[in-house]
Amino acid sequence: MAKAHRSSLRFEVAIMSRLMVGGVDFGQPLIRPMCSAGRGNAMAEKVAIIGAGLAGAVCARALADAGRRVCVFEKSGGTGGRLSTRRSASGEFDHGAQYLTARGAAMGALLARLADAGAIASWTPDGKDRPGDWHVGLPGMSGAVKPLLAGLDVRLRTPVETLRLAADAGVEVVTGDGARHGFDRVIVTAPSPQAHALTGALDARFDALGGIVYAPCWAAMVAFDRPLPDLPDLWRGADDAPLALIARNGSKPGRTGETFVIHAGGAWSARNLERPAGPVLEEMLAALSAHAKGVPAPVHAAAHRWRHARVDAPLGTPFIESACGRIAVCGDGMLGGRAEAAVDSADALVAHIVAGGGQAVPARP
Repeated sequence: MAKAHRSSLRFEVAIMSRLMVGGVDFGQPLIRPMCSAGRGNAMAEKVAIIGAGLAGAVCARALADAGRRVCVFEKSGGTGGRLSTRRSASGEFDHGAQYLTARGAAMGALLARLADAGAIASWTPDGKDRPGDWHVGLPGMSGAVKPLLAGLDVRLRTPVETLRLAADAGVEVVTGDGARHGFDRVIVTAPSPQAHALTGALDARFDALGGIVYAPCWAAMVAFDRPLPDLPDLWRGADDAPLALIARNGSKPGRTGETFVIHAGGAWSARNLERPAGPVLEEMLAALSAHAKGVPAPVHAAAHRWRHARVDAPLGTPFIESACGRIAVCGDGMLGGRAEAAVDSADALVAHIVAGGGQAVPARP
């Protein structure tokens, strides 16, 4: 279990966007209290959250601040999901999402609070090609979710294998080690294929998850022992090419080394998805050498395959909830291909729960 420590980061988020879910209008400004009396036994409600990425972290923090007892299950060894950072002797690599931006109120409020907590900083790279302020996690992108999960029960390397609706109106969570855990409510924030594998047999509503389309991404992490002045901090290419994005990771605040993250395009990654990492990395490095002359041999090079990197076709609704109200799915697949979509989806689901949505269930001991 991850070591718990106290967090000073608490949320009062105003939801300003118009979100319609099951006839409920979330368009009116809603201030979620830092501690809510809830309805009935809501204060003692036990909630399991599957996935410690951005959506899961936002759900966990907001529900904990509203008085729920939260437990986060994460199958990997770290938190952040696609806000991921890998470290090496040659420097750090944000091999997933490169930066965060805000267009709406919920994301803006989140970024402001993360900045106040010292968890993010501004990044203005040479080659910045899109408007707005860009923010990066500290000391890596995964640092952006750590304040959200601080002090909570986060269980790393604990995959969830099965969900079962219990006879006592709860939900049984069965983890990879065979252990069984009882909860009043479960929120699944994993990519839709994984979410449907857990929920599809429980309620036909979750079959809609099959309509979400993702693009994969091969990511290369490359470090050099000397500066490469001919490369900008950021460059974008075509989606059907091995070089769709080149980012100098070392140009971000808090990073070290002449390190680069290269993302292959979604179409190219899809065609090469099942190839071994070694040949894929060689092809991406060859493309880099052809793109920028005089690139020396790297002192570090590795590749990572993201199967669900970008949402190309979202569902179009903020979340799906089972008819009994005990299980819900949220995440960026609901609303779009930006990190902000994950926040908006989680925000809408939490507002629904705190407002009394879903079936009233007895609190667990």
